Amino acid sequence: VDGSFQAAPSGTIPGLFTGNVMAFTLMGSGDAIARWLPALAGVILVLLPYGLRHRLGRGGALAASFLLAVSPSAVFFSRNLDGAILVAACGLAMVVGLINFVDSHRPGGLYLAAAALGLGLTFGSGIYTLLLILLVFVLLLYLQDLVRKPGPGWSSLQVAWGALRGDSGLWAKAGGVLAATFGLAAMTFALHPSGVGHAADLVGNWARSFLPEPGGQPPIYPLLLLLRYELLIVVLGLVEIGRWLAGRRSEQQEPAEGGLLLPHTAFLVFWALVAFLVILISGHRPAANVLLVVVPLALLAGQGMERAWRWVRCAHVGREAAWVALAAFGLGIYLYLQIVAYVQSSGGATVSIAGITLLASSTYFILAGVGLLLLIVLGVAAWIWRGPHLLLSGGWLVVLLLLGLWSFKAMWGPSFARTSDARELMILRATSPEVRLFADRLGALSLAEAGDATTLPITVDATTGPVVAWYLRGFQQQSVVEELYAQPGTVAAVSLAAQDLPIGETFRGQGFALQEEWLPWGLGAKDVIRWLLLAETSLPAVEQEVVLWVMGEQ
Repeated sequence: VDGSFQAAPSGTIPGLFTGNVMAFTLMGSGDAIARWLPALAGVILVLLPYGLRHRLGRGGALAASFLLAVSPSAVFFSRNLDGAILVAACGLAMVVGLINFVDSHRPGGLYLAAAALGLGLTFGSGIYTLLLILLVFVLLLYLQDLVRKPGPGWSSLQVAWGALRGDSGLWAKAGGVLAATFGLAAMTFALHPSGVGHAADLVGNWARSFLPEPGGQPPIYPLLLLLRYELLIVVLGLVEIGRWLAGRRSEQQEPAEGGLLLPHTAFLVFWALVAFLVILISGHRPAANVLLVVVPLALLAGQGMERAWRWVRCAHVGREAAWVALAAFGLGIYLYLQIVAYVQSSGGATVSIAGITLLASSTYFILAGVGLLLLIVLGVAAWIWRGPHLLLSGGWLVVLLLLGLWSFKAMWGPSFARTSDARELMILRATSPEVRLFADRLGALSLAEAGDATTLPITVDATTGPVVAWYLRGFQQQSVVEELYAQPGTVAAVSLAAQDLPIGETFRGQGFALQEEWLPWGLGAKDVIRWLLLAETSLPAVEQEVVLWVMGEQ
């Protein structure tokens, strides 16, 4: 922010640092400007499946792009200052480039992969998980080629390797692209050489992430994230994995024009499964890690959606399937409303139906049972009418509709409606909205005392952390101290509430919530359903509080 590149603290993500130096230099600092790079990465992530249209199919690539565009986790992390979405975009770009180079032997794909790797090494430690997955997959192809008859996977890699060795200049050009992108991103265009050290620290961070983390999330946390937010992608991706595991012939699994081809479906399945296992065994489990699983599942889901749509069209039941899906969709909404009414009803509430008094919870269960029975009747009627093709086609369409609505609702909550609500499973620990009130209060005090909203001299305790530093970045006359051990020489001071400050009776303080935390563990069954459907539960606990101390206020 202040142009002092040497002041970047330990733990800085060099790629993000470089991006924000560029943005702040050109446009000034701000909450929206600080997030420009993750937002751009989110857009690029959505566009990248188009580079695999020759593998996924044109419709499959479009479907995968749509799924990534509405993915709750992808949208959330593209709106936050976090390197996870950048790692996901670089990882997918690397995979797209490598597959295209293996298929066509054109250097453009190799250059794309090299540039993506160079940038990814500066954006986060998650890139090393993807590199591990790539190396292990190649090793498995080699071992399969040794113990069984030669397959198209290892043969395609050998052909690509031969093309690479045949062009001696290609090695140097790809290495130059890798070195240039890494160097420019890590060192902020040579203005911050220590950024290379920060990039190297990401390797150690990745290795340490496998160690147990005190107070970290339990192993079930990433699974809950996927089920809570990415149910559409998970269900469609698992269906495609099941289809692949069913044993269809390789030429049916890999739609292409012929030749020796890398088995992309096998790689995507391997990517998703290994990434999920890595997240489970890691001691450090941030919510952003699920992106490493969501991306390959979205590609698989897009490929499966194109196959399913072709099957529906070939079955010649499209119009009838649409009517069945609409009827089932209405019944599904009815079931959802009954469940919502159940979780909102109190234990002793009663309703009267035809003169009969019943507990409200029992009534809603009965009504939900009626809706479920009607769904079964609808399925039987569809089977009798046009056979299993109509039932499967209509069922597939209604699943898309219902899970699509669920995913849109899951995306809207943490990204737009409840961006600072710790009760969102993807957030859990959030910066309190009261921090803005704290900044406004200090600005009003500065205006009253100094005639300007940012010129009041203040003393800030360094332990208040980066959030407070960000909101006070406009105050040029602030003195940051390691510890307030004596009365400050300024009219105002800022510290954490837990500190016992020796400032006597001269100062009066007002507290503002700084960090809020909420954990779902220990909720009852009814409370869990209410939280999943409505995000209604107990209020988050205040984990940290910042205090604004003002001299002479009563």
